[in-house]
Amino acid sequence: MKSKIKQSLFLIIASLLAIFFIVITVKQIDFERVASVLKETNYFWIFASMAISILTYCIRASRWNLLLKPMGYHTKTSSGFWAISFAYFMNLTIPRSGEVARATSLYKMERVPFEKSFGTVVLERVIDLLFLGLSFGLTLLFNYETLIHFIKLGDKENSSIDTKEPSYVKYYIAIGILVLGVLIITFFWKKITQLSFFEKIKKFLLGLWEGIKSISKLEKRGLFIFYSFALWICYFLMTYLVFFAFPDTKNFGIPEGLFLLIAGSLGMILPVSGGLAYPYVMSIAFSAVYFTKGGDEQEGRAIGDYFGLILYLAQVISMLVFGLIAIYKIARIRRDSTVGN
Repeated sequence: MKSKIKQSLFLIIASLLAIFFIVITVKQIDFERVASVLKETNYFWIFASMAISILTYCIRASRWNLLLKPMGYHTKTSSGFWAISFAYFMNLTIPRSGEVARATSLYKMERVPFEKSFGTVVLERVIDLLFLGLSFGLTLLFNYETLIHFIKLGDKENSSIDTKEPSYVKYYIAIGILVLGVLIITFFWKKITQLSFFEKIKKFLLGLWEGIKSISKLEKRGLFIFYSFALWICYFLMTYLVFFAFPDTKNFGIPEGLFLLIAGSLGMILPVSGGLAYPYVMSIAFSAVYFTKGGDEQEGRAIGDYFGLILYLAQVISMLVFGLIAIYKIARIRRDSTVGN
């Protein structure tokens, strides 16, 4: 009974936080413009983008299994799928909390030690960063002028928001704390190694490193590379297909899709709750696209506002739906495994 109450309370609090941050994102949008656009929208492409986003969960779960296998853990793809669904749901509430939630939920379902699965998650992020860099290189090749103007627009926005002189006090404090920490560890190292929590930290770091180095023991490296490329092709298609949903963007091509992939990734990477930065970054990105095409920047920004908002909400709906299902699934799998033991 207590576990059900805790699960219900967590579900309510997490859902309210997610809804709160989503409301903050959309409250300044011109909904009259959005309403008029929705009348001319081809929803097939919106749903296609949502379907591909769920496909990325499956691909990521399958790739995750390949990293866990060298450590002796033969996990179900379905468990990885629900762990990833829950992770994306948590990212809507607390920035970057999804990585921890993902490893924790997999432990509940498959008993994979947290530190080891978390190490594979860190490894995945490094690999994703490499593919992001590859996509950035292609963007530079095909959208150099657009990218430069996008950066200029971003600098202009930042300068208009914050006109104060930068304060370096926080950096001095951070450096001071770092130096103090190093001195304490240096002078009290022997006593620290005798404390009980030292062994726990050591165990965690060793497990983390084992998860990270699991890539060196991969049995199916070709399949791993295939999944990695497939994952980023899907990310590209999630934006590119939505071009065909609106009259204003149906003539956009692959170069614009690559550029908006990079811009959208930046919006999602920024440590802002609920992915709040995504619609904002996309509006600036569209402004840059229209400028390089010889169009009006403000018109581009207006189009970017509704494009970013609709694409954002489509993905958030997927995250909410599958995240809520994941909470139920994880609890059920955990309960069944406990009963089985």
